Amino acid sequence: MSTTTAHILAMEFTLGNGKTKTIRVSNPKSTLTAAEVESAMNTLNDLQAFYDFEFFGSNLKGAKTIQTVTNKFDIVIN
Repeated sequence: MSTTTAHILAMEFTLGNGKTKTIRVSNPKSTLTAAEVESAMNTLNDLQAFYDFEFFGSNLKGAKTIQTVTNKFDIVIN
């Protein structure tokens, strides 16, 4: 059995229509600070990355890092 670990940064935004949009970044640097994440999220907001003619605008909702551990079973199928 082999094991792999992955880290994901999930940045959440509340859109103008009340729905949530999540941007996920694989393997963020381990020394990432809350201020750096907030700055990146503000940049995405300033660029209107989620602009939609019907539901324009977004607000920062939150961010978190997620760690996943995957165990792969060594099963041979003939």
